[in-house]
Amino acid sequence: MGSIQDVEVVRYSISAFYAERSKDLRKAQSLHEAAVIGLKAIAEDSWHDQETRTICDKQAEFHASRYHSIRSLLDGGDETSHFVPPTALSAEESINQKGKDGAIAIGLEESILAEYLEAKKENTELEAPAQIAHLFGSTIPSPYTLGLDPTFPPKQYKITIDIDSTNYSHWLNAHPADHPDRTCYRLRANRWGKAQFENVEFYRATEFVVPCIDIKIAAVASTGDKRLSALKSREIEYRSASSLRPIVEHPETSEIRAWGSQKFTYGGRAFAWITPEKKGDMQLPTLYEVGSEVEVPGQNSRKGRDSVVGNKLCWGDMKFGRDASVVVTIAGSIDQLFEELLLGSQMTKVAIFLFGHDI
Repeated sequence: MGSIQDVEVVRYSISAFYAERSKDLRKAQSLHEAAVIGLKAIAEDSWHDQETRTICDKQAEFHASRYHSIRSLLDGGDETSHFVPPTALSAEESINQKGKDGAIAIGLEESILAEYLEAKKENTELEAPAQIAHLFGSTIPSPYTLGLDPTFPPKQYKITIDIDSTNYSHWLNAHPADHPDRTCYRLRANRWGKAQFENVEFYRATEFVVPCIDIKIAAVASTGDKRLSALKSREIEYRSASSLRPIVEHPETSEIRAWGSQKFTYGGRAFAWITPEKKGDMQLPTLYEVGSEVEVPGQNSRKGRDSVVGNKLCWGDMKFGRDASVVVTIAGSIDQLFEELLLGSQMTKVAIFLFGHDI
């Protein structure tokens, strides 16, 4: 999508939701209409590759649904029920909100920290900005988890799945529990011509033509059984536009079933995904902030010792069979950027579990 016309379509697509967020519904309606026309034109243009055309076609449907929703509001509908999905603008607003103790959002800390570490490569004497100076002091930074406001309820997302047989893509959609008819995020997974996923893309539904997070998945040796292969732990790297450095989940031991723990750092703190050790089970892990003293619940003591700080931050539930479902829950008062990383991580694991391997 490199032409001037394509760039204009992206602008219409994103601006429509900004107008919704500012409650300028007539402008939003006009922009949604322009986005539908532009996206449909790209989807029908054989000059573009099939993947781009499919993405644009899906996004055109999304804008069309928003157009009709806004039209019903302008015709006298209930504005209190109007739900605007997350955007880059809402992410910026989220990270600029202070915590209960006046602390800045961890998503903002990570962004500032990444910029500082990059600049420090050129100037080793550079001092840390005031917003993150506490991460470099002589004392251990205060735990992130303990600064969360417990009065905020957790957020819950139901994950649904669409399969596109035309280009062998799987689309995982995240719907908020309180607005099950709305889509907030999408994850596109495609392993055309490959035995296992090498990368997936995580999108805000409002910005579906531009990935929010690019996700790279390390390869693992095949077991000859796609289900058992999917259970093997692996390194996963997340690159977002909000940070100059990737966030990397490191498995404690690669190639081992089940996944065990995967550790990463974010905003100067350490976190670990912990999967209960039930052999053969496909289940989503639980995220904790960790230190380095005692054993993490559910973790084999031979695999290292990590102290849990505060309550769990993110967890999921996968059910199979007749009443199959996938639900991801995230603790309340987490800023949007960190929330997107956690949701993207869980949805990536769902994709690996269900469709990640041929053999």
